[in-house]
Amino acid sequence: MDKILIHIIDIDGEKHTVECVVDSTLNLMEVVRDAGFPIGNCGGIALCASCHCYVEKEEKLFFNLKSDLEEDMLDQLHNYNDNSRLICQIPLSKKLNGITLTLKN
Repeated sequence: MDKILIHIIDIDGEKHTVECVVDSTLNLMEVVRDAGFPIGNCGGIALCASCHCYVEKEEKLFFNLKSDLEEDMLDQLHNYNDNSRLICQIPLSKKLNGITLTLKN
């Protein structure tokens, strides 16, 4: 089983690292939520934006895959920027190894 590391900067600026097994049935929000962070209020259907994060990874792979639904939700946020994603919309994969997420509220 492949494992990856996810780096998380919480809303207080504290840094955390989560190690998880890659499971293609999960999304990034589920891993972060299950690690104890208070996100994912809508259950991962891009309706609440509680999983809004800045993705601090240089590859733009994660930004080219935004659905219209995700873009519409992000456009409503006051702190939306080019690195914004709803991480419920990012499937868990080995490509995410080493990703850094900054949680937003």
